[in-house]
Amino acid sequence: MNAAAFFSIIAGVAILNVVTFYIFKRFLLGKSEAAMKFLVVNIFKDLVWIVASILILEKTKLHFFLLVLLFIISSLAIYFPVIRRINKS
Repeated sequence: MNAAAFFSIIAGVAILNVVTFYIFKRFLLGKSEAAMKFLVVNIFKDLVWIVASILILEKTKLHFFLLVLLFIISSLAIYFPVIRRINKS
């Protein structure tokens, strides 16, 4: 496994999560149907990330399972703060 490619994928998902959370906090929070708008932005972010990841990594079962694991962890990392902020508003 190419460690540089794997770390770039991790950095990519982290940067995309930060940008998505900023967009949510700055432009969507407090507006009508903020959660649904966030889901649209987040799904687009996930599609961009997964396509880029598949293009970078070799197509093996190990890489697929690592991408799935990263997807689950990154989703949990962004959904919990977003849900907390929506519940407070």
